[in-house]
Amino acid sequence: MIGGSVAMTITVAAVAGLIIGLALGAVGAALALIERPRRWVVCLRLPEELHHRLREEATVAGWSLKAEIITRFQVSFQQPNGSVTDPVPNL
Repeated sequence: MIGGSVAMTITVAAVAGLIIGLALGAVGAALALIERPRRWVVCLRLPEELHHRLREEATVAGWSLKAEIITRFQVSFQQPNGSVTDPVPNL
């Protein structure tokens, strides 16, 4: 009977491994399918004077240089009726 219990133990282990593998695969697939906001990384070369002006405006507004640049880009695409999708970025 020892051979039968070993075979049963191997079968139980295989089934448990299959169940765990399927569960982990499902979790991995779900995480891969979750929509994440897409963000692009852009490197800019700014003239020193422009950089200083933007940095100063960002400081006055109380936000980062990146937020200042993004806000200015968004405003530049303002609709004719004056609406802007999100004038203050959520950074």
